[in-house]
Amino acid sequence: MSQKSTANRLFLWSAMLAALVVCPAVTDAQQSSAANPESCFAAWAATRGYGLGAPRQATPAPDGKSVLFLRSESRETSLGLYEYDLDTHTERALALPASGPEHLSVQEKALRERTRMTLTGITDFAMSETGNRVLIAQGPRLATIDLPGGTNQPVPGDGWIAPVLSPDGTAIAGVRDNDIHIVDVATGADRRLTFGGTDIVTNGLVDFAAAEELERAAGLWWSPDNAHLLYEQADSTGVEKHFIADPGHPQQAPVEFRYPRAGTENAKLRLGIISRTGGHTTWINWDHDTYPYVARVVWQKDGPLSLVLLTRAQTKELVVTVDTVTGKTTPLLTETDGAWLNISPEYDLAGAGGAKPLPYWLKGGQSFLWAAERDGIWRLELHHADGTPDHAVTPRGIPFVALNDVDPATGSVIFTGRPDHIDTALYRASLAGNADPAPLARAPGLHAAAAGENQHAILADRVALADGTSATLLLDTAGNTLATLPSKAEQPAHMPEVEFTTSGALDFDTAIIRPQFFLRGKSYPVVLAVYAGPGVKTVFRTPRVFLEDQCLADEGFVVVDLDGRGTPGRDRDFERATKFDLIDVPLQDQVDGLQSLEKRYPEMDPSRVGVEGWSFGGYFTAMATIRRPDIFRAGVAGAPVVDFDDYDTAYTERYLGLPEAHPEAYAKSNVLTYAARLERPLLIMHGLTDDNVYFENTVKLTQALIDAGRPYNLLLLPGTHLLPDPKLRTRVDDARAAFLKQHLK
Repeated sequence: MSQKSTANRLFLWSAMLAALVVCPAVTDAQQSSAANPESCFAAWAATRGYGLGAPRQATPAPDGKSVLFLRSESRETSLGLYEYDLDTHTERALALPASGPEHLSVQEKALRERTRMTLTGITDFAMSETGNRVLIAQGPRLATIDLPGGTNQPVPGDGWIAPVLSPDGTAIAGVRDNDIHIVDVATGADRRLTFGGTDIVTNGLVDFAAAEELERAAGLWWSPDNAHLLYEQADSTGVEKHFIADPGHPQQAPVEFRYPRAGTENAKLRLGIISRTGGHTTWINWDHDTYPYVARVVWQKDGPLSLVLLTRAQTKELVVTVDTVTGKTTPLLTETDGAWLNISPEYDLAGAGGAKPLPYWLKGGQSFLWAAERDGIWRLELHHADGTPDHAVTPRGIPFVALNDVDPATGSVIFTGRPDHIDTALYRASLAGNADPAPLARAPGLHAAAAGENQHAILADRVALADGTSATLLLDTAGNTLATLPSKAEQPAHMPEVEFTTSGALDFDTAIIRPQFFLRGKSYPVVLAVYAGPGVKTVFRTPRVFLEDQCLADEGFVVVDLDGRGTPGRDRDFERATKFDLIDVPLQDQVDGLQSLEKRYPEMDPSRVGVEGWSFGGYFTAMATIRRPDIFRAGVAGAPVVDFDDYDTAYTERYLGLPEAHPEAYAKSNVLTYAARLERPLLIMHGLTDDNVYFENTVKLTQALIDAGRPYNLLLLPGTHLLPDPKLRTRVDDARAAFLKQHLK
């Protein structure tokens, strides 16, 4: 479930359902925003939070002399591929996006929805291990670029999904019509490797659960020697059918999705190894019934093929190595947790990409790096080849976030760690674990680094710092800045002046955003901008995180964000406090935090408090508005999960268990349990074609409110869970602000 949030038109219901739905009138603020395209909300939406035009996916080349990256223009969503030369400090365009609309298949659209990719053009690229060839993907079309010359050559065929470049750059594997094909780059010859793929039984594509909830984006991998491919076969025959119709185009048939609701069947997975020349598939053997989830796949030159498997309850994790000739697996290590296991982190907080997968095998295959939170804090560990632990590489005092680089020559690693709850930093640590890590980049804020492959001289650090700086810095081995990648991103007219503090008895990380022209001595209504759900932290020491909150604050509110129990970034027990109950503890913590702030800050009026959020934040908002009318006078719930029986297996069962085993947990966490108690104004927003939080959630909630005779407000949106269209996003933000002003002022 994500709070990242598509369409061209906004539908605002003006009819009253059973005389119960009250729709907000168009206010002066909305008319002003519509007439002024450079209002705060409009500028934020048009620039995607001032991120359009910034370098993305910066990846140092293997020779350490250049960096490749994607970038659009400042108000364009179409990405091109660029190369930055560190000797001359110049950039050149390697490939620009084709003009005209993209024509994506339903599968490609769904995959982009899973990865929250809403940009167009060249959305991905990959380099060969020597850096002499680059594969680029623009929708269903592929091309290769030979370096250093920059010759661009289209790859034959159309309809490609999930392409991968062989390590030596001589071949491309990908999926067409649900089967795997391989193309020889030199000749253009196309060989089909698998047969019988359908929309229900796919070869080479990642399954829904892994893509949406386990952060595994791939279903196809090359062997390090370029001779074989490993692929996922996902059979969704038993997965429940869902149909999504577009009310704006009633002449079109509904689209069928296979969506695994909590307690129902997931796709059945197999992993197979096949030669690049074709032939039979060697299927990998493991206990599929006990470990149905494939969380990670690692196939490195220095170690065996390794899989990270999970039980359905996600309380036990098994790492196995694979004999690629026979398909036999050998257990390497296990992790257990009575509540749930988080997957070993290989992502970053600022979205730069490039973190190394775990387990990470060291040269010679005699040891590997692993990460676990067995003592309550994430730490990077060194293990022997048989899986037994040797020692911790990172200290308890710097919780581990991601592995960025491993340098065998110096016996060191570069990792991202947390110096405190609301910052990240880059450190170098000895593999021997016998010395304190040396800081490389510790400017307060967020750091997310990528080293690329086979080079250790250059690090691309994407930063969003406490002083408002947002850039991709190229660092040397000592952490010195060699260059800054050219950006075309616009800068906000006003950077939020955020007060970072703590609140509540447990010192919750808290951010306070006041109006730009804040007047001391004046009393302001308060808006709790909330997510409050598992896996997502909202308070970081960078004002750019709060740009949209600042727009809302400038409408005359004090906006508060805080991270209570159930959110990550502190320790194991703090995060696991919401097991079997996704609302009571988060709701109490948010209320406690707010009330402690109201005692310290007289400008916060406790009699005028509202709450708003999207996705899990929408769920929380609905619950808070219904259950705590003594605190919240109004709420705006975007795409709320209402009944967790209707949300997906991998997310829901991790926190609530199976529905048949824990019905009380589902009842307690269900908005419908409390819906009849609604007495405060509630605005519900939802995309009609949302394939993450299905619209049936809002249908159930509105039906319950109708049955109970409770009034509510409904704003229906075209599109899915995400809101990339700037006009749509602006109107949604305007409607939210107008509703809160109407009921809090």
